[in-house]
Amino acid sequence: MNEAIIKQMSGIVAEVMTSFQSDFEQYDKPYIEKAEACQFPMIWIVGTSHTYLLKLGSYKEFFFNNESVRLNYVQGDNGFNAYLNMYPNDHIFIIGKDKVSKVSLEQAKEAIRDYVIPAVKEWEECNGALPKRCKVKVKLNNISISKLKELICDCEAHNNTSLIDSLRGFHRYRQVASDHYIQVNYNPSYNEFGFCEYINGKSGLVGGIVFHGWKETGYQENYAVQLTPNYGWSKHT
Repeated sequence: MNEAIIKQMSGIVAEVMTSFQSDFEQYDKPYIEKAEACQFPMIWIVGTSHTYLLKLGSYKEFFFNNESVRLNYVQGDNGFNAYLNMYPNDHIFIIGKDKVSKVSLEQAKEAIRDYVIPAVKEWEECNGALPKRCKVKVKLNNISISKLKELICDCEAHNNTSLIDSLRGFHRYRQVASDHYIQVNYNPSYNEFGFCEYINGKSGLVGGIVFHGWKETGYQENYAVQLTPNYGWSKHT
């Protein structure tokens, strides 16, 4: 199936790629062989040692069925442009149901917009507006507001923002689900924080925010090695 398309793609691989041509045989070709009409078009990036097959025709299905895809879109990632921006000097093709056409970078991005924007609008018509912005929630446990302020003020007294920077940094994590948060637990016995990332009830990344002392009291490793020792607080995973 799709033999004419595969023949054109094989010719391009032979002409452009100087190494790792087996990647095409192992990944791209089997997908094209089994692809149905609704899965076209695709965007194909070909470099001297790599190929990337972007499944544009399947975007609507991905968008409707995966919350992470929708949240990525809200956060500025449609899943395609990052590849194009990473390899702007590679050969770019649009693979249709019956032909392979070479296109420019801007033409490829225009084709992406033509598929992404209608899919987003259709989803919103069925389900309501997407959130305007995303931010991973941070849940603090076993510490009072007054104690947290005390620790932050201690940092400020040392002209240091390491603790608040570590906590605020969690908000910069890419949100992949509506039920996505970081649970941070304070251990007063060791004066340190432990944290765990939860996505849809499943635990993921774990680590700690460890205090390494101040100059006047001496550096403290506290069982958490820093490649470049610094005073104050440091996040470890």
